[in-house]
Formats: sequence, structure tokens, C-alpha cells
Amino acid sequence: MRRALPWFTLSVLALVAPEAEAQTYHRTLVPGRPFCVVWPIRDYVYRLDSAGYSRTPGDSEISAIEAAVASWRAVSHSCSDFTFTRGPDIQNPQVGYVKDSEDNYNVFTFREVDCNDVVEPDDPCIEDDTCGNKYACWEHGVGTIGLTTTTFSFRTGYILDADIEFNASREGKGITFTTVDSPPCEGEQTSHCVFTDIQNTATHEFGHVLGLDHVPEVPGSTMEPTAQTGETHKRIIDAGSAAGFCDAYPRGLPPTQCGERPDLGRHFQAVSTGPGLGCGAAPGFLFPSAALWGLLALGRRRQRAGKRGAAPRAFRD
Repeated sequence: MRRALPWFTLSVLALVAPEAEAQTYHRTLVPGRPFCVVWPIRDYVYRLDSAGYSRTPGDSEISAIEAAVASWRAVSHSCSDFTFTRGPDIQNPQVGYVKDSEDNYNVFTFREVDCNDVVEPDDPCIEDDTCGNKYACWEHGVGTIGLTTTTFSFRTGYILDADIEFNASREGKGITFTTVDSPPCEGEQTSHCVFTDIQNTATHEFGHVLGLDHVPEVPGSTMEPTAQTGETHKRIIDAGSAAGFCDAYPRGLPPTQCGERPDLGRHFQAVSTGPGLGCGAAPGFLFPSAALWGLLALGRRRQRAGKRGAAPRAFRD
């Protein structure tokens, strides 16, 4: 018999580093369990939507994404053997994980249509929560810049799939993404100034892919949950986020689960962010939130989200 678990409060893991606040990071806990989500393998293979993003010059959006990957790759070279491999571009990428399918890919896509503009009120995809894939549209709320959907095993915490979507819908409902270095946009949003920087945002989202969560108490962190118009500093991975990656994927060793790490002189403390994931926007601030999908023995029933946006979902046999 299969039944859907109730909604969980998303918990994260905070690193308490007595020597420096800059070493603070959060890792994402499996909801209701005392361990983290982590990749069991050491190669994240990702595929980009071949449609790209229509409002940046040329293929500059691709270069920005690749620059974000390069930043994490450089961190890995310093401490880990985790690799990042770009696979062939893909048409109409599907977000999420399907059990026993050969078409599961880690994808990155710009959603340039809002689901509210293309989905009829009686469309079955609303109940099935599949409209985003059916219409290649954004279904996660106006106030969210981007979202990472991570599918993992409830039993082990091992990540099976991680996909990134950007809210690039038009008609004033989405975000204007840019790729230039300066100046910040003032008033009109154009591709010649920095509004919401793709590299800045992608660097943050790839942190979620790797199992890192938001760090709201450390302004300037790559994993800080907000971003101002014109911001680019998240392009440079801060010491805390780098430490989170290095501690999770040490070179030559299995991935590190949550708990005590006496060899590093650090203590991991589980903390809660409260109900849901709080993916709204404050005045002048917008930034992504991670959506997590948990599987226990890869159960197939799904409990639908409410209207709050990116809340964690759980499955159980």
C-alpha cells in the first residue's frame, strides 16, 4: 500500500565554526531525518535547454552558466575529485525524476512562459502538478528568481536527480536576466545593464544542486537567499560555501554525511527554517529557493503543494 507522507518542515544543517563566521554553511537535511542529501557519485552531468534564453545577446547566457560551473569546478580542484560534465543540449527538458526511465537528465532551463498564461483552468496537469513540463512554463510563483528541484532517496539521502529552472517569463511576471558585468540597471531593464545576473544566480543554484541550503545569517554568502538588483558578488564562491562543498565531497573519500567531524574540529548542528521554504521576495530583493522531492524506495504517489510555492514533498511506500 502506498500513501503520501504529510508535508515536512525543511531543515538544514548549519556548520558552527568557532574560528570564523565566514566558514558558516548549511547543508540540506532529509526532512524528518538526521542526515543530509548528497550525491553518491562524483560526476554531475548536466544538460542545457537548447532553446537558451531569448533576451540576452548571442549565447551569452550559456557562457554565464558555464562560468558559474567553472567557479564550483575550481573549488573542487582545491579539495575534491567531484567533477562537472556538460552533456549534449536537450530540447523540451523535463524537470523531475521518473523511476526506471532512461530519459532522466539533470537539466537547466529558462522558463519564458508563465503557466497562468497558457494553462486552462480545467487542465488535468494542474491536479497532476505537471504543467511546467507539459507547457515548458514557469509554475512556481512570481517572486522567485529560480528553483532547483532535487530528487533523493529518503532511506539514504542519496541524490538521484537535480534540475534548475529560471523564472524568465514575460508580461511582467518573470525576471529580466542579464549577462553583463556593469552597470546596475536604474529604471529600464535592458540587456546592457545588470538586473538579475545569470552567473550570480546560477552559482547559487548549483550550490543547491550540490546539497547546500540557504545561509540567511551571513550577508554576502553565495547561498544567501536574497539578491539585489545589479548584484554580482555571488559569482565568487565565499569561504563558507566552499567549505560546505569540500566537507561534503572530500578528495579520495566517500561523501560525508551529517554529524560530528572531530577531524575537522567542527560541529554540525541541525536547525529548522520553519514551514515551507519561504521563497517570496522582499522589496528590492529576489532570490531562488530549493524545492526538494524525497523518495523512499522510489514511491510514486505525490502530495501536491499548496499555493505557498516551493515546499518539500515526500514519498513513502
